[in-house]
Amino acid sequence: MFKLGLTLLLGCFTLIAPSSLHAQAQRDRLKLVVVLSRHGVRSPTWTVARLNGYSAKPWPTWPAAPGELTDHGYKLLEAFGQYDRAAFAEAGLFASTGCEAAASTYIWADTDQRTLASGHALAGGLSSGCPPQVRSLAAGENDPLFHPPTDAVPATVAAAALTELQQRLAAQPVAADDPLLRSMQNLLNGCAATDPCTPNLAPQNTLFDAATAAVRGKGDHLVDIQGPLPLASTFSEDLLLEYAEGMPAANVGWGHVDEAELRRLIALHSRYFELLHRTPTLARLGSGPMLNTIARTLQQAIEGKPVPGALGPAGAKLVFLVGHDTNLAGITALLGAHWSLDGRADDTSPGTELAFELWQSPTGDYSVRTVLRQQTLRQMRELQPLTSASPPATANLHPNGYSWAAFQALVSSVTSESSSR
Repeated sequence: MFKLGLTLLLGCFTLIAPSSLHAQAQRDRLKLVVVLSRHGVRSPTWTVARLNGYSAKPWPTWPAAPGELTDHGYKLLEAFGQYDRAAFAEAGLFASTGCEAAASTYIWADTDQRTLASGHALAGGLSSGCPPQVRSLAAGENDPLFHPPTDAVPATVAAAALTELQQRLAAQPVAADDPLLRSMQNLLNGCAATDPCTPNLAPQNTLFDAATAAVRGKGDHLVDIQGPLPLASTFSEDLLLEYAEGMPAANVGWGHVDEAELRRLIALHSRYFELLHRTPTLARLGSGPMLNTIARTLQQAIEGKPVPGALGPAGAKLVFLVGHDTNLAGITALLGAHWSLDGRADDTSPGTELAFELWQSPTGDYSVRTVLRQQTLRQMRELQPLTSASPPATANLHPNGYSWAAFQALVSSVTSESSSR
């Protein structure tokens, strides 16, 4: 039996197991699911030439342009869409066959190639014969839902955000002799993570040429972090992408990074995201509008009529937002949610889904359950089918769920201006 949620066991890798979902579904009715999904496996956003400036050996070439979804990544999301269709049908959201799912699904994607292609992959998996339309702004146009502009943020708020980030960084300093940073430097030097060596690298391209510090940002980054940590975060994410893409073992971390080592190194990415995207003021500014949009979309399903600011028609049963790991980090920060799945804490790997499930009880009361699902490293690397017997790793981020009133109050408290003061 498919299962959309389970009790979160922190620090433990947990797969879906048979539970009381079917019994719960007999009591309560699943009315709507809003899913925030990260795009699938992509190539590194940096060019190989830029990456090679930080390593003794060349990085592997990719079958896609920088930052674009790969064919392997597309197939992985098709598999996720197929699983979602079966799981939601099992929960009674719509029929398991036919075009009902497509007709009641609304997909909104960011305008990058990787997000648009990911939306189409999910759509094909959900209903291959009649996939739902993937909607977005014009390709390449900035979508403020995924990237809220920072130019209108008051100077006092920007200064407060920078101070808050500096304080958090001071409380969690990044030392030059940090074991994970040292391991990453060893890999870049052409050695195993635990086998240090020193090649002839340009000094400015080592990880330890500057301190990690919070600074004013540019573009859609109100503030930013510079120094070793963001570099190490980028490289650890690229190693994960190599593994998830199914590259030969000799190409994953130059042959030095297996699955266990990857789980250790990806903590560099999670640590960077914890600071930059989960700092309360930055999370509110960067993800508050999206969380409000999600809440209005749930409200629209409750009222059965259009609600300003909601996504999709009032009769939609499944709404997808196809975005980025930054969106997932910000939203989960606002929810106060943490998880550990597949040996990775708070990781938002490609294809990760955060679902907001709206349930109605026999008495007419509504509740919201927040469920996070992601393919395991092995499932991604081997392109394993997702089934009831081999499901994605899943965590119920709030085991007891929220009453509708409690969810509204939470959203209001974490998205209002006063919540950051």
